[in-house]
Amino acid sequence: MSSGEDRDSRVPSRAMTGWTVGLVCVAIVAGGVIVGGLLHEREPELTTKPVPASTTATPPVDTSYATPPVVFPVAIPGCAVVEPPSDGATMGFAASASGYDNPKYPWFSGPKAVVMSQALRDVLPGAVEVPFASVDHSLFFGPIFDPPTEPGKSVDFGGWTTASGELLRGGKAGDLMVSVRQSTAPIPPCVAGDLDERRHRADGTIVDVHDTWHEVGKVRTLSRTARAYLADGSAVTAYATDNGQDGSSHSGTVPLTVDDLAAIVTAPGLRVTTPVPPGTPDVPESCGAGSDAGAVIDQAAAHRLDAVLARIPLDGLTLDRPLGQLRPPGFDGNGVCQVVRVTTPGRQSRLSVAIAAGQRLPEESAAVSSPDGERVTTRRQPDGAVVQSRESRTTRSPNEPGMPSISETMRTVTITRRSGAQVQVSSTAEGSIEPLPFEQLEAIAVTPGLEVS
Repeated sequence: MSSGEDRDSRVPSRAMTGWTVGLVCVAIVAGGVIVGGLLHEREPELTTKPVPASTTATPPVDTSYATPPVVFPVAIPGCAVVEPPSDGATMGFAASASGYDNPKYPWFSGPKAVVMSQALRDVLPGAVEVPFASVDHSLFFGPIFDPPTEPGKSVDFGGWTTASGELLRGGKAGDLMVSVRQSTAPIPPCVAGDLDERRHRADGTIVDVHDTWHEVGKVRTLSRTARAYLADGSAVTAYATDNGQDGSSHSGTVPLTVDDLAAIVTAPGLRVTTPVPPGTPDVPESCGAGSDAGAVIDQAAAHRLDAVLARIPLDGLTLDRPLGQLRPPGFDGNGVCQVVRVTTPGRQSRLSVAIAAGQRLPEESAAVSSPDGERVTTRRQPDGAVVQSRESRTTRSPNEPGMPSISETMRTVTITRRSGAQVQVSSTAEGSIEPLPFEQLEAIAVTPGLEVS
């Protein structure tokens, strides 16, 4: 790994724009839509009267960016020609999630994402652990992100799917992000500062590896990258850092070597042409707990709850996956949760279960109806637990322009016990299909053994 004096922090190297920015963009758009310029010019002076400055001095925030200096000319193993580094440039684009079944990308689907996710986990070294985390941070490949073609460019960059998560190795945490796309673009040239080595495999695969670091505000992040260009048109990138999922802690050790990353990007299961076995399910949905801040439910407790959920009778309902695969929520609250799809003809809906601890006991009240049609009833059981039932009807915009709006009905039963243990069970259905009845939702919520102290 290179070391030495920092280059000018105001202009990122081509190594940053070529290797890192694309991955950073993927990370940013993981929540939906990104619009903007990652590197931009200073705004012109305001023409309106400025607001008087505060008399309390605020220390300036150090936002400097630094990378190792780039030596040129330089010989790079595996490269017949090495091009000089280029200056950084302003970059901006918009990208949005287009789902698992975009006709522009027929190679990808929900089941394909499941196959790829399992292949990624299978190729990780045995010494590496994937912590208990939400679906979004457990190395499941997400929907395709579809950036528009750059004006004036004949090559379509192509949409990509990304999986990310925290890894532990030897008790030290780091982050891994893997992206896969189909590409017809030529293999890029070797550029000084972009890679340390270009590996040529017997099957024609080319793998570029890079071991480097960058600093933001004098805080250093170590990173390693491998990028594979495969004969079937797969372009796979794996990027690992010593930075945990919280984004603020640095372990000082990247959990994967460049050889580990090279093994990931060349894994057969990550190729766009790898077939999907019949019967492969879709990727599990991310879920929200909808609870107040409360006690953390660890993996051991979640597994105990899984066993209870797996034994609950569901009155002949067919699910896309069994109940009993709880994970921390991807958003909205604490605890653990799971979403499954009811596929029984005429009863198609989403069923979600969320379990939390340390919750406040709701006040008992009479039935309440709101102008928008929401109805809430609350009652207290003999043991002091409070059961709240809620029904709401909403209309949401379609996923594609020109399509009609979609009406949804949600029913939720929440039981909160005097100990603070809470179980929330919801059913959501579209159009004329009715959600599961309150009685069935409550039967799940009051199942003995789902309490968490």
